[in-house]
Amino acid sequence: MTTHERDLRSLLIRSRFDDPSERRAHARGELVRVAPGRYVESAAWRGLRREERHAVRTAAAVGRMRDAVVVSHTSAAAVWGMPVLGPPLARVSTTDPARARTHTGAHVTRHAAPLLSDEVTPHRGLLVTTPARTAVDVALSGTRSQAVAVLDHCLRRRLCTLAEYQACLLGRDRVRGSTRASWVAEFASPLAGSAGESVYRVALDGLGFPAPRLQERHVDDEGLIGFTDFGWEAYGVYDEFDGFVKYLDRELRHGLTAEEIVVLEKVREDRLRGLPYVNRVTRTVWRDLARPQRIVTRLERAGLPRVHTANRARHRD
Repeated sequence: MTTHERDLRSLLIRSRFDDPSERRAHARGELVRVAPGRYVESAAWRGLRREERHAVRTAAAVGRMRDAVVVSHTSAAAVWGMPVLGPPLARVSTTDPARARTHTGAHVTRHAAPLLSDEVTPHRGLLVTTPARTAVDVALSGTRSQAVAVLDHCLRRRLCTLAEYQACLLGRDRVRGSTRASWVAEFASPLAGSAGESVYRVALDGLGFPAPRLQERHVDDEGLIGFTDFGWEAYGVYDEFDGFVKYLDRELRHGLTAEEIVVLEKVREDRLRGLPYVNRVTRTVWRDLARPQRIVTRLERAGLPRVHTANRARHRD
């Protein structure tokens, strides 16, 4: 069973009323309080990524509610293991078709929206919106970057199809954000290898650069070199997005040290530069996304032109 299939409730310790032993364990740092009366062992908590931490907080908050609720929006995304961008989420999101208006409380937001029976499913011990409905909700309410990252993930992991996403979107009443959600459907790709690549692709479009080819295969006399994250064959420019996960995650290192990964990446990059059609290989990291002019300068120096500059305004949402 993978991390994103485990019942979230199995991680929770439900406190007995005013239990002094648990309060002392919390004070000693042995327990992490994730909701009133709900704790997680500190060792387990430290091993969780940010999305998984919010998923656990979601299970804790829902477990305290008297009525059955459907987890939705970015909280559902976290439960499904989809990327959640930005700072840690302050509230758990749910959807209640019986409500006339959305209500935001201290810990939970209850969205007022219709829900079809086939848009809800049990997952990890919770009742959540399906991946397609989750992706649509995120696209209607979030930023383009967040929405593309979620739908790219769904398509890559086969959590839903593009047709399912579009059908779910068409089934919604005319709502705010529908133009953005439709654009996301046209822009999303199963070839994006990570949330960082998704966000970077949106940034490239907003900055006016031509659409890159994703995961292009390269070979030389020694055999397969690998697949580049972004490529503009007409200009001989290739860009790699480095999220550093491959250096830090033991599973992705496949038994290699971080230093060995760095050496292999250098050898791979040298082989790429040796190909006759490659003029420049550049690298982009997460912090570059906060400094778009740095991206513009680097890519233009590499020989990649900006084909239009009118998209930046539409990405400010």
